[in-house]
Amino acid sequence: MMNRWLLLKFCIVVWSAVATAKTIVETLEADDKFKVLVRQLKKTDLLQDLDQYREATVFAPANEAFNQAAERMTRAQLLYHILPRAIQTDDFYEGELLDTSYTEDGKSQKIKMTNNDNNKWSPAPNVEIVDPDVHADNGVIQVINGLLTPPKDLDQTMAECDQLHEFSDLAEKAHITTELKRATGYTIFATQDVLGDLTDPEKAYLNHSAARTDLAQVLRHQIADKVLYFGEIPTGKTQLETLQGEPLEIMLDKNNEVTVNGAKVLKTDILASNGVIHLVEKSILPKDRDFLKMDVRKTLIGLNATKFVSLLEGHGLEHYLKTNDAYTVIAPPNEELDESDVPRNMIRSWLKYHIVAKKYDLDNFTDGELLRTESSDHLGGDSKQRLIVHVIEQTQKPVNAMKKSVQFDRASLIGNPVPVDNSIIYPVSRSLALPRDPLSRLPLNLDLSTFVASLYASGAADDIRSAEGITLFAPTNKAFARLGILTKHLLQPSSQDKLADVIKFHAIKNELYYLNETTKGEHRAPTLAGTELNVNKTDDGNLYIRGTGAGDGSDRSVIGKVVRSDLLVSNGVIHKVDRVEIPVTLKVTNRDLLLAENTNSFVTLLSKTNISEHILDRLDEPYTILAPSDRAFAKLNVTELLQNPEQLLRIARLHVLPVAIPRMSLEPGQVSRLSSYFDDEGDDSDDTHSDVDGNGVEFESLLSDEKIVMKKVDAGYTVQVKGDSHSADVVNLGRATNNGGVIEIDRVLLPTDISGGRGLPWWAVLLIVIGVLLGAAVLAALGYYGWRWWKERRQGYISLDENRE
Repeated sequence: MMNRWLLLKFCIVVWSAVATAKTIVETLEADDKFKVLVRQLKKTDLLQDLDQYREATVFAPANEAFNQAAERMTRAQLLYHILPRAIQTDDFYEGELLDTSYTEDGKSQKIKMTNNDNNKWSPAPNVEIVDPDVHADNGVIQVINGLLTPPKDLDQTMAECDQLHEFSDLAEKAHITTELKRATGYTIFATQDVLGDLTDPEKAYLNHSAARTDLAQVLRHQIADKVLYFGEIPTGKTQLETLQGEPLEIMLDKNNEVTVNGAKVLKTDILASNGVIHLVEKSILPKDRDFLKMDVRKTLIGLNATKFVSLLEGHGLEHYLKTNDAYTVIAPPNEELDESDVPRNMIRSWLKYHIVAKKYDLDNFTDGELLRTESSDHLGGDSKQRLIVHVIEQTQKPVNAMKKSVQFDRASLIGNPVPVDNSIIYPVSRSLALPRDPLSRLPLNLDLSTFVASLYASGAADDIRSAEGITLFAPTNKAFARLGILTKHLLQPSSQDKLADVIKFHAIKNELYYLNETTKGEHRAPTLAGTELNVNKTDDGNLYIRGTGAGDGSDRSVIGKVVRSDLLVSNGVIHKVDRVEIPVTLKVTNRDLLLAENTNSFVTLLSKTNISEHILDRLDEPYTILAPSDRAFAKLNVTELLQNPEQLLRIARLHVLPVAIPRMSLEPGQVSRLSSYFDDEGDDSDDTHSDVDGNGVEFESLLSDEKIVMKKVDAGYTVQVKGDSHSADVVNLGRATNNGGVIEIDRVLLPTDISGGRGLPWWAVLLIVIGVLLGAAVLAALGYYGWRWWKERRQGYISLDENRE
């Protein structure tokens, strides 16, 4: 009886226990704090499915965890709160990964458990278990104070993690973000300083969009094509193949610390829907980085000169980008490179103008140096276009700034030069401009306006423009003025061919004489005129040119000196010179000079004599003609003179000297017309080749009994007949081909028997002056005493002698 009673009592207890037990669903439904969760489970038809779980763990957010947006949770989000097994908090361990009921691409999404500072377990950042281990008959409910969000793909996970921003940004530059989104199981060992061990040029290159392929290689070295959670890493060393191909060495030591290629893993198991990320303390670059070997091309890309690179490649110049030859590359940035300003047929030459055929370190440059570029159009032969460089010493500079800088033409250095292989690259502020053609460059120099006018007047402009590889010596305005009357003759329309010969005589063909590159000594060079010009580089570094007419090798009255050198043009180089050189082929007679000057009256006078043809047109012997201006003849009775042939011939002969034209040099500051011709700014010549000085020089004239005296005075030069007190000023002059010439004077010279004889000597003049003064004194004394006598008589004074009588 007793046994039956005990059995009945046991059955009642068991039935009572079974009758009062609740499932997870029933527990959730029975508690109002899960009202919102239950409603979400019902909306997604998950409440009934949850009731079918044999065992489960539900991370159940209380009502307070939901907000308005969260009340539209998806089934996937809710499944992420459910584990397909029952687990209590006592069974958790730090970093444990728990499989949830939510799967993506067939893989269960995980929850990572961490124990926070409050000794509470957390299944996600900022989410804690606030009421642990609520038991149900088919599992456990862990009450949490927030919502769990399923992991996002690798790309999004890194983008939203502050510690992974750099890797994420680089992945976007490398265009591998789509791959990371679509991956079916990657492990990424990400670093905060991904490129930390690379050089600055390498970093700059990899950060450029054009380097995305090489950047992808660097990043793929940190990615494995499998999911490796921390808990799956075996103790000791293991090799993990990467997408780049070079394996990573994973080391788990006895202290449970992990390193990757020697770099410590700071944070493990950053979960993503399609993989896992581990944060490493420093960069883990491939050991074999041949794919990253920097060349000119990659360095230019890193310097934001990709447009320059593209233009080089697009015009068949890619060999400059991948070469072991030594070059200096002038690299303009993308925003300052505009090829639209360059004619299409010149783009290739323009690009090559940015490449110098030698490696120049910063200390190798000298101010004003001409660099030999790779550009060669219009120069002929093997000649290369030059680029001028200016060296700028930095007197005030920031910390770590360069002690000196350089400027290539007008392009300034904007960064440190970057050596690469045997070359060096200089980042500059702007692209270079090819030298202009000479007819565009010359007018920019106002002191060459006469030369420019002569170019066009002579018809030689096209020859100068089209010639290849010319050295053009351009005389300044003052150089033309030094020729005096000869310049006027050459600019006459009838002298066009002569002027063309003179212009072309200053253009050396097929040879470039840059100042610093010309060797010392004498050079004879063919010109466009067909004759040779002498070029001389002296020991002091000056450059001189010489045509015909020089007394000797240092005759600066004729020899031209380069006063400004190396004006670069498209087809060569221009030097400014202070003298106009005359080719030996130029034929200029005295008649040519007289007709060019204001001396028509004198030409008429000579034409009435029998000597005109001999002295005006023949070039076999030199004559110097003293030609009075038309204004000077206006002071004479020319009509009367023409009626006296004998006197006419004597006056004509008096004005002709049977010698070469004397050499004259006027000092700066003289006020005659000639002073402006010879006073050249920058002309430091010490012209000692003057035949005329301040003491005066005598010359025989064709009038045998008269001599001509030329004298240097403060205002210029004077000319007079010896023994005559009257003198004429020299107004202008010009040299003929035979070294004779014309000297224009401002009065007509007359033989002494016509002008009134010879002048008195100084002592005679002095005696006359003294006699005049003494005579004046006697007259004054007589007048005074006469006046006193008359006054006394008028007042009644009578002499005693008269009364006695």
